[in-house]
Amino acid sequence: MDWIINKKNFLLAGALLLLSVAQANAQDEENFGQNKVQYRKFDWYFIQSKHFDIYFYPEEYYLAEFTASAAESAYTSISRDFHYDIVNRVPIIVYQSHNDWQQTNVVSEYLEEGVGGVTELFKNRVVVPFEGSYKLFRHVIHHELVHAVLNDMFYGDLFNR
Repeated sequence: MDWIINKKNFLLAGALLLLSVAQANAQDEENFGQNKVQYRKFDWYFIQSKHFDIYFYPEEYYLAEFTASAAESAYTSISRDFHYDIVNRVPIIVYQSHNDWQQTNVVSEYLEEGVGGVTELFKNRVVVPFEGSYKLFRHVIHHELVHAVLNDMFYGDLFNR
């Protein structure tokens, strides 16, 4: 009787293993063709505002200045609404286009069209592309800074370790 139970357990474990392999293969097929290709080497610079470190490449200095201004303005509003002042400076990495942004190594996931920005949790970094509209860019910065402020609020002490 023990042999039958063990055989059933063995068959059940094998079936579960086959299902997990099939699921992993299906997930691989979903991501096929979405490799993160880095074909440009970026030469990074940064400027600092009161609360932010803005990273940019040299031809986008004016965009970095705009980002600093927009981020400080958004932060004033967010800080007032949440009754919270951030403890840590927030890095903001700015790309001049969506194509450049898709090459970022700040996040490992493939960044599809329609994703306007990302706030990475572990180092609380904001990564945004400029897509041609300053109004939309200002909106995306504000949106991502809400995430960054909440990250600082909940996990701020962890960022200093």
